Amino acid sequence: MFEIKSYLKRPQSTITDLNDVVNFPERYFIEITDSLALKSVVEEWDYFYLDGAISMKYYDEKLMDFRLWDLIDQLWAYFLNVITEFIKKGEGSTYFPDQPVELMLKKVSNHSLEFTITGSKSMEVILPKDDFLIALLDGAEQFFTCMSDTFSSDCDYSNELMEIENLRASIV
Repeated sequence: MFEIKSYLKRPQSTITDLNDVVNFPERYFIEITDSLALKSVVEEWDYFYLDGAISMKYYDEKLMDFRLWDLIDQLWAYFLNVITEFIKKGEGSTYFPDQPVELMLKKVSNHSLEFTITGSKSMEVILPKDDFLIALLDGAEQFFTCMSDTFSSDCDYSNELMEIENLRASIV
């Protein structure tokens, strides 16, 4: 139903054409579970400024793609904040860390929510609430776990992983 993947931008790649990024993402990004490829450029990462992208699909519908690359560890942390806000208030929103793109979750019913991304183009879609929230938490957990496992001496995401478990317990 949902497919959510995280990617880190290759350290020496320069993005000048978003269509090229969408059509040939492997030129610019490494999938977070590809630890061999990530370790091959380990010396080149700036862990305080990690560019990356979150690819998100609901069945065949793209919700987010490589056009929306940004500071990925911060973006995932922002998603966790939005989920927390959504659980408490029925809606939550934030802007991407390094660009004027807003993302929002808004409760529509007990079983559905509206996911909105507003930037140069806007997208809004109604999704199954619990399934989407769990998929987001799974995607965040995969990202933070892979980062911790691959770059253990440079990355400590134990707080984020604990927050994910707490959020998961409040959904299920």
